[in-house]
Amino acid sequence: MRTTISIDERLIAELMRVEPNVSRSEALRRAVHSHLRRKRLDEFMKLAGSRLVDLDWREMERVEAEEAERPYRERHGRRRSRPR
Repeated sequence: MRTTISIDERLIAELMRVEPNVSRSEALRRAVHSHLRRKRLDEFMKLAGSRLVDLDWREMERVEAEEAERPYRERHGRRRSRPR
């Protein structure tokens, strides 16, 4: 998609310096992609502080493995129901 935008020439010059050997369009595509990736990562890290995302999966896996080793009755306080 073609778009006309106004961007400070100093920013474009710096972008072209850090993205050598590519066209302006490709450099801008990469910059936008990088910016959006960082924003998504920031949003994910905000969730990581909540209980929606648990970054300590090893601990969670250990607890689940220990839980699976305990007998069903001990875990649930009753016998396993029989299929009818």
